[in-house]
Amino acid sequence: MTLLRPALLSLCLVLTAPGMTSAQPADALPDDIAAALSAQDYVTARTALTPLSAQDGQAWAQFRLGVLLVQGQGGPRDIEGGIALLEQALEGGTSAAGTLLARMFLTGQGAGVDRDPARAAGYLGPLAEEGVAEAQYYLALLHDSGAGVPQDAERALTLLRAAATQGHTDAQYDLSKRLSRGEESPEATAEAVRWLAAAAEGGHVEAQYFLAFALDTGNGIAPDKPAALNWYRRAAEGGMPIAQRTLGTKHLLGSDGAAQDAGEALRWLNAAAEAGDPGAMMNLALAYGGAGAVPVDDAAAATWLDRASEAGLGQASFLLGQYIETGRGMGAPDVKTAARYYRLAGEQGYQDGPVRLGTLVAEGALDGIVPPHMAVDWVVMAAAEGADAARGWLRTQADQDLRAAQAALGALLLDTDGDATRALPYLARAAETGDVPAQFRLATLYATGNGTALDYVQAHAWFNIAATRGHAEAGAQRDVLGKLMTPDQVSAAQAQVRTFFDTASDRIPAAARTQP
Repeated sequence: MTLLRPALLSLCLVLTAPGMTSAQPADALPDDIAAALSAQDYVTARTALTPLSAQDGQAWAQFRLGVLLVQGQGGPRDIEGGIALLEQALEGGTSAAGTLLARMFLTGQGAGVDRDPARAAGYLGPLAEEGVAEAQYYLALLHDSGAGVPQDAERALTLLRAAATQGHTDAQYDLSKRLSRGEESPEATAEAVRWLAAAAEGGHVEAQYFLAFALDTGNGIAPDKPAALNWYRRAAEGGMPIAQRTLGTKHLLGSDGAAQDAGEALRWLNAAAEAGDPGAMMNLALAYGGAGAVPVDDAAAATWLDRASEAGLGQASFLLGQYIETGRGMGAPDVKTAARYYRLAGEQGYQDGPVRLGTLVAEGALDGIVPPHMAVDWVVMAAAEGADAARGWLRTQADQDLRAAQAALGALLLDTDGDATRALPYLARAAETGDVPAQFRLATLYATGNGTALDYVQAHAWFNIAATRGHAEAGAQRDVLGKLMTPDQVSAAQAQVRTFFDTASDRIPAAARTQP
């Protein structure tokens, strides 16, 4: 069983502030410079570091001044001068200078240089051999991707293990992910859990969340709800929105050992929602709408539904449509505006939206608002869900020569009811007025004798017409059928095709012509 959900690895390569650690002792700098750096008085620090960094054996001063130059702190930004100082510091034994240089050339323009993974690997290689965990981690990622170095998954794994063993939390977390995605075995799963737990204990927020998720679900590890709750809380306190949403939802419902607590639920759901998590916005809306321990507040629920809708959540768009349709928390009922949200829900992949639209159309609630030809697909979806009025609406529109309704009703009768006999006349009327899918389906009925007498001439003609209009399968079906027919039959079918196209404009009713 895969312990962790797949996630793309990324290099979080940003310039590190001057307070980063190094193999060099902190007291390598005079107290006044250290105090200036601590107070972020970079002008004073830069002035004092400049002469000091020119002296031999002052690698730590070279490193500190190099960082200030690269970041443009305390004076003008000087990328080239900063790199030169960092390289001197690296030669002097300051490993932090090498990893910073590597990060710069992996970041590229964000660090003011051209991205150069090969140059970055040149800095990282010797440091990794010396056992610098950060260098081992970044070099592992390069070997894994083949950027700047030969792609070598085994080398990458070895380097990750080395860095993880030294307590590098990113390496521990990535190693856990790789082990959980590899060949599944109890040994690999146990090792993946071990490294995941190590990263979580080390403060890695994503590791804390996924450890909580594994303990919560029993995915690759024995379930432990209380422990899961504690890890969710640590990840939530670390600022991870999905952990905040999960923790808030558990407190909302009082589930999995979490006390039902409106205050805690709103605290964490609000934190996640304000961070942009659509699921948290949705859960807040549900909370204010009556789910869990939060007092009902329809206006607040509608506000959060609106935000979740804007974030692309189809269920929120649908529920907001329901609020607007009924006037819940939104003032007077407004079916026209509700229809826009139902349509948006469908565009966002939530199919209850167009089903509701189809029901409203079939019931006449959107007469004069939505043109019939735009509503056919929605009404078909409502009919498939059992809305009685939907079929009646389709029949009415089909009888009024709306081609889309004829084709849709024919397909519905054929596919849902299995009634080819009743479907055939609707498909025939749609085919006559130019509906290509209906032409193909009509040809298929004639070719198989389903719902009508077997008629190769009609079948060949309609396959030919559909093929001429661009149907992807019709040409092949026509050719197969042609091998079973006599020359006279083929000739008769071709004559029917010519007649069809010669008289096409005479057969298209007004309702069909006005469709876009």
